[in-house]
Amino acid sequence: MYRTFKILIADDDPGFLSALSVRLKSQGFDVITASDSYNALAKAKNENPDVMLLDVNMPAGDGFSVQERMKGDDGTNTIPVIYLTGDKSERLDEIAEELGAVALFHKPIRMSILIQAIHAVITPRAA
Repeated sequence: MYRTFKILIADDDPGFLSALSVRLKSQGFDVITASDSYNALAKAKNENPDVMLLDVNMPAGDGFSVQERMKGDDGTNTIPVIYLTGDKSERLDEIAEELGAVALFHKPIRMSILIQAIHAVITPRAA
């Protein structure tokens, strides 16, 4: 039986959120969106996505604080996180690594590489 993988994308840029959602849906993913960190955390708890794509800088807290809060919750602490950011600071890469993120991509994002990273995460989870 074929399983559809669920991706939660959280980003405060509506155009980017919509474009990324369309691209991932075209790849066969079930996509859920959130425009701020508060809704991202709530949807992570309710939807149990296979992977989360989190913008670093969002209203109501950054993506890093979302992952920190997820780690303290038995229902969300195993959801893999991939960060997306327009910020070019190298310090962000270090923070993402410290938090145990799968990857951090700087915008603009090459879709083929992002999709490879997503597949690398969900394939072992599906087994």
